[in-house]
Parts: sequence; structure tokens; C-alpha cells
Amino acid sequence: MTHNEMFGNAVWVQADSACVAPEFRAVFAASAGERAQIIVCGLGFFELYLNGKRVSDDRFVPVDSHYHAYDDCFCTKEFGEEMASRVYALRYDLSAFLTDGENVLTAVVAPGWYFRYGTCKLCFRICLDEREVLSDARVQWRPSAVTAYNLTRGETQDYYAPAQPWRPVRVAELPPTSFFVQDCPPDRVIRSLTPRLLCETPDAYYYDIGENLTGCPVLACTQAGAQVSVHTGEMYDARTHSLPDYWAHNQVCTFRCDGTAREYAPRFTWCAGRYFAVSKPARMIRFDEVHTDVAVASAFRSDSEQLNWFYDAFLRTQLSNMHAGIPSDCPHLERRGYTGDGQLVCEAGMLLLHSRDFYRKWMRDISDCQDRKSGHVQYTAPYVQSGGGPGGWGCAIVEVPYTYWKVYGDMEPFRTYFPQMLRYFDYLNAHSENDLVVSDQPQQWCLGEWCVPGQKQLDGIPLPNPLVNNYFFVKSIDRMLELAPAIGQSEQLPALRALRERKTRAIVRAYYDPQTGDFAANGNCANAFALDIGLGDARTLQNLVRHIEAMECVDTGIFGTDIVPRILFERGYADLAFRFLTLTKQPSFGHMRQSGATTLWEEWDAPRSMSHPMFGAAVRYLFQYVLGIRQTDGSCGFARVVIDPARIAGLAHASGRLDTIRGTISVTLDRTSGTLRVTIPESVEAVYLCSGQTHALHAGENTIAL
Repeated sequence: MTHNEMFGNAVWVQADSACVAPEFRAVFAASAGERAQIIVCGLGFFELYLNGKRVSDDRFVPVDSHYHAYDDCFCTKEFGEEMASRVYALRYDLSAFLTDGENVLTAVVAPGWYFRYGTCKLCFRICLDEREVLSDARVQWRPSAVTAYNLTRGETQDYYAPAQPWRPVRVAELPPTSFFVQDCPPDRVIRSLTPRLLCETPDAYYYDIGENLTGCPVLACTQAGAQVSVHTGEMYDARTHSLPDYWAHNQVCTFRCDGTAREYAPRFTWCAGRYFAVSKPARMIRFDEVHTDVAVASAFRSDSEQLNWFYDAFLRTQLSNMHAGIPSDCPHLERRGYTGDGQLVCEAGMLLLHSRDFYRKWMRDISDCQDRKSGHVQYTAPYVQSGGGPGGWGCAIVEVPYTYWKVYGDMEPFRTYFPQMLRYFDYLNAHSENDLVVSDQPQQWCLGEWCVPGQKQLDGIPLPNPLVNNYFFVKSIDRMLELAPAIGQSEQLPALRALRERKTRAIVRAYYDPQTGDFAANGNCANAFALDIGLGDARTLQNLVRHIEAMECVDTGIFGTDIVPRILFERGYADLAFRFLTLTKQPSFGHMRQSGATTLWEEWDAPRSMSHPMFGAAVRYLFQYVLGIRQTDGSCGFARVVIDPARIAGLAHASGRLDTIRGTISVTLDRTSGTLRVTIPESVEAVYLCSGQTHALHAGENTIAL
């Protein structure tokens, strides 16, 4: 929409530029019982009140986006890139809040993600029965209780200082962008936890909430004028009674108390961690878990505590990284929507959570942030200057819409973004030598694999970066070859097939050893990448298998850790895939669990962040292979499924469910009693696969003798 279509003749208003988080006020006449609806946007995050009552329990709205062009945008300054933009507004029903006579609308706006774009601003349009109330020059403002703010580090609130008088607003420039009503679920308080007191020191109380989560520590303090603070960390040192700086990430919220029974908690940011240091005389009374309001759409349990932990840890990590419409890398240090992390775990995120609207929004971000000139896809969406690579990051422009189609049966995003996918292929070809992708934008990272044990993998040794980037290029071509006919793009097939042949031939030419059957000496399980796109021979697989059989710990990065178990499950090595996922020697998932982790780490060794979902992509195989719930070739939206649980010697019991768009599919496997129970929804065509033979399953519960 245009601004006029969204807001009519309303204007954007702002406070003095020195104010961190202004409170705006508008007074209008109305009658109780009138119908009233508001369309409103406060850039960055806003809270809305009518007659002193909070209009909604939404948090961190509007969702983040590439709001509009701005002068200091790195990719614009350095490379002259051009991106699309959008701003989301919220629509609320105000009818129940109206009173007869004077009504007072207030909104507090804090910078949120808008801090790099400009000053906080507000625009609203209230539609009453027979008239409109619009934001205009009559709106007033004053400083709110939020006196200092940093999205990743915390905020300061002062309730002791007297309220300042209201002042006239300044009319702000119209943001040069497109406007949309937010259709992505907002953040909300999901549950509240009671913290456990760990210890008391002369200056502070230390608390543990038992899980690594995101949300708001809530404090109580009735001493007027007291200045108290809460520090958040992912680790607690019981010897020194402290939160080690390396895992505290500078997260501090400070409050000046007014002596009332008020609760003190962050309003426009979230804290991420498990442990809290609260300065006296305040106490922590609860922790409100906050993340995007998406429900869990799955369940999994087995007689392997390691697999159970993997499922639980992924869910906790993924949810902790869903805020303001972004699937982030970590919930504290960066909070950015990395296209690498996001595309890697998007299938797990869609399968295990009711996240359809969330990912539809993020696909728009990826599309908006593609350079309209070169076709370059950014490492983050919405765009923030960051590091990444052209394959495992940029190919999100293909992978996320493809996965969305596969899980939800909705082909429209793939059709919409198909021209941008082709444009990105032009970019990759322009940054290739001898048909290998070898560069990205000047002075930018050009990663292949990431977070291999013991190194950041910037140099691409022993797994070469061009091999990985070409692997993702080929995978993206395969996605487009599969769906091009269905979206009326069959004429693209010959060129795509020829492109695929060139790119795979380049991998073989550069990295295949015909004497051994290995690719890049199988460094960091390079053979798995080749096998996954149909390269190599029987020796390639056997060399990979022998390598993993000899493993005592994991040697793969974020992409290999996903690809390896899938290759093993697909090729009949379920026991070995199970072993890979349950290794316990450092580095491994088992080591994380034994270290007391409740979330997945950023790195196998000495993790800076203990809440990174990127290593959790393989959690989907608990459903697709351990439980055996898979779609048949060509199926989407779970129209046709095959139930084919893997035979794993070390696993006797496993059960779980997926709440698909066609209903719930559940599997309970009990090899001790020799039974398999499968529940199939009415609209799903399902078969059970046994010894190469398929057996039709009916809607409802099926009991099968193993």
C-alpha cells in the first residue's frame, strides 16, 4: 500500500532527536459503545495505550524489515546496491477501551531495529463510526521512563524522576517505502517461570531459571529512589558467585524505583540466558519467557536420552531465536536474520512449529534485500552488514521458498521469487572461475562451510569453499528443475540442465580423485556434499562410511552436520547415522548435553554463544527417518506420505507426531513388543514400507506387526 492507502492524511510525528524513547499523546472525543479501529505504526518498537490501558499484549512490534533506504547503509555506500523496502503497521480494535467524552491515546516508541535508520516516529489513523482521528501536529510528546536504550545490551528506566510536561511534536518526513499490515505473529509472553535463588552476596542475589531462554526478568523493589539492575548470562560461576563476562554478552537492564509496588522489567528488548544477577535491594520475582507466538507442532520421545535432548534443545534454541519476525543466529550478541542459519534450519522450523506466517514474512525480507542491480543476495535479511557466503547464505532465495512449498503445499512464493532466483544465478556465474564460485562482493567474506571444530573455516581448508558454494548452487538448480514446469517455466529447463552439468563437472574436475574416489580427500566429510548432488561412486560412499565409523567425535561444520546423517539414513546406514547424532566425546552433541546445555551452541569448542540453532537442522531426521514420516517424491503439503521407520539397533522405542496442514500424523514404534502404531489424517494418502513392499494405510489408527 501507499502511505495514503494505509494512513489517509495522517502525518508522521517525532520528538526532539535527543529523546531516546518518547511517549506520544493524542486526545479525541468519543462515546462508549462506538466502534473504533486504529491502524498504527511506531518505528522502531511501540506500546499502545488508550485511557491508560494497554491495547494489546503484542511485544516488539512492528516486526523488523528493511524499512527504507538510508545514507549509512553499507552495501549501498560500498557497492551501490539497491534494495526494496517495506514498513509494517498494526491494526487494533479500540472499541472496548472507549469512554464517553475525552479519550487519551498514548504510545511509547523505542528505537528497536530502527536505530540505524533514523529517529523514532509515530503515525496512526483511528476510524470511528462517522469520522477519523489522525496523527497530526496537535499530537504531543514527552520523554518516557525509558531513558537509555540498546537493543542488544539492555535499557534503563527511571520511574523516580517527575514526569516532564507535554510538548509539541515535530512533523517528520514521510518514510520512502511501501506499507503493509503486519501478518506475521508478534512476540508475546509465552509462559512465566519462578527463578531459583542460587546465592546471596552482600550486593546481589543470583538466580537460575533452569533453562537457557529469552524474555524478561521481572523485579520487585519498594525502596523509593533505589537504582537497581539485573545482569543476564548463559553461565554461572559458583566459585566466584558471578556471571562470566564471556557468556553475559553485556546484557544489563537498570531501573530507578519509585517506591510503589510496581514491577520492573525490560519493555523494548529481551534478555537471553539462564542466570541473573539482581542488585539489592531488588529481588527477581519471575521470568516471563518471550518469543514469537508460534505453537509447537510436534512431539518426540524415545529410549535415547540423547535424541530426546536434541529435540528439546533445538526447540528451545529455535524459539529463543524467533523475535520481531526474524529467525536469528543468536538471541543476544547479534540477533540478525542470517540467511545461512535461517535456510539451514527452515525445514525443521516449519515442521516442528506452526510457523507458516513467520516464514512467509521472512521470505519477503530475503527478496527485499536482494540487490536489484547485480542480483546479490545478502548474508542477512533484513539487511545488516554481516559475514557469510554466496552458497550456504545467498541460496536462501531458493531454498526457503522451496521448503515452504514442500511443507505447506503453497507454490506461490516460489513462483513469485523465481525471477530473482534466476538473477541470483547470474550473480553466482559472474563470481565464478572455471565454473566454481570463488568470490562474493569485494572485501566481503566468501564462506563455504562454517564452524568446523577447531577453526572458523575462513580459509576453506580442508573443505574448500568453492566446493561448498558450488554444492549449494547445484542444489538450488535442482530445486528449480523440480518446480519450473509446475509454475509455467518449462522453457528454462534446458538452460538449467546445462548449467547444472557445468557446475558439477567443475567440482569433479577440481576436487575428485579418481584413484581413491574421494572429493577433497574427504576433508570434513566432503564426500557427503558430493554424494548429495549425485557425484562420486561406491568408493565415495564407503570412504565416508569408514571415516564416520572411525569417528570418536564430530568433525563437520554447520552444513556437513546436517548432510552427513541424511546421507547415511538414505543409503541404509541408519545405525551409523544414529551413532553420529549420539557421539559423546568433545566435540559432539553428546558433549553439549553432558556439559549441562539446554540449548545448542554456536561452536563445537568454547562457544561464544550457547543459543545458536544452526547445528540443529538434523533434528528433522528424528521424524523423517527415526520415525519414518516422509513425503513421497513429488508430494507437497503432506498429500502423500510413506511411513518407513529406520531399523536402529540401539533404539527400541520411539514415538512422535507432526501437526501438518492436513492434520496430525503420529508414529509409535515399539520393537520390544513388535508393534508399530500409525495415525493418518483423512486427507493424507499413506503407505507403510516394509522389505521394499508398500502397504496402504487407512485414515485413523493403524496397528502393524513388525
